Amino acid sequence: MEKEMFNKLACKMGITSAKILRQAEEYLRLSQIRCTGLGNTVTSRAVICLELAATTMRHPLDKEYVIKLSGLNKNVYRSSLKSMECILGLESHLGLGDLAVQYGCMQAAGPAAEILQRYKASLPETQQASLDLSKPLFTTAALLTACRCMKIKVDRKLAASSGAKKGMLDRLCVQFQKFAQEICSEMRTGTAAAKDQPKTAKKRQKTLQEVIEQREEVLEEELLKSPKQHKADSEEPLKQNYEEWKKSVLENALKATGVDSNSKVG
Repeated sequence: MEKEMFNKLACKMGITSAKILRQAEEYLRLSQIRCTGLGNTVTSRAVICLELAATTMRHPLDKEYVIKLSGLNKNVYRSSLKSMECILGLESHLGLGDLAVQYGCMQAAGPAAEILQRYKASLPETQQASLDLSKPLFTTAALLTACRCMKIKVDRKLAASSGAKKGMLDRLCVQFQKFAQEICSEMRTGTAAAKDQPKTAKKRQKTLQEVIEQREEVLEEELLKSPKQHKADSEEPLKQNYEEWKKSVLENALKATGVDSNSKVG
């Protein structure tokens, strides 16, 4: 591309810094060597290189106008931008947690990390040593797969953040699907067990309380029915028997729940 045309595009984008222009020109030169298969127009490639240089130097841009200037539609432009980033080695390498926060699916971050671990463990040791699971392709695929398994809706831009072609991303998601299904199944089983456990404990405690209350009612009835002349003599043995019975019931209940029988009970 002629330098004059390149400078005109930069001027329209609000870029006047000589440092940014030099960096953009270097990106353009490298793109002509490494990015021959992207199929971008000369203008769109120049605009992308200018944006990458401006972003690197933290120079603000009107993104909507930049896309319009490139002559591409929004989706094609963003896909080309991500591809160029990857090829030139400029991708941001957001961590899995950061990616989940950015796209509002934090609950899928844990399962996604587990997917990556199981995927790596399933590979031969020779492949594991050279595998970098922090790359956007892997983190994005794992998060997408986890979200689909957990039925979490995510922004379509998440897929584009991988910087990879749709076919490549889809193939990796298919490989991750098996691990995602295993993890989701384990999560459902664990949740069901957690829900059942408190109900069982609560039911046991309620039943014990009811038995004690019923025994107290029986004791009161026996005291009331006792003849007046024998009331003083019969009340103490009844109470003593009741206290011994109550202590025995409580000790058995505490043993069943795993609590030390020497602990103070009300």
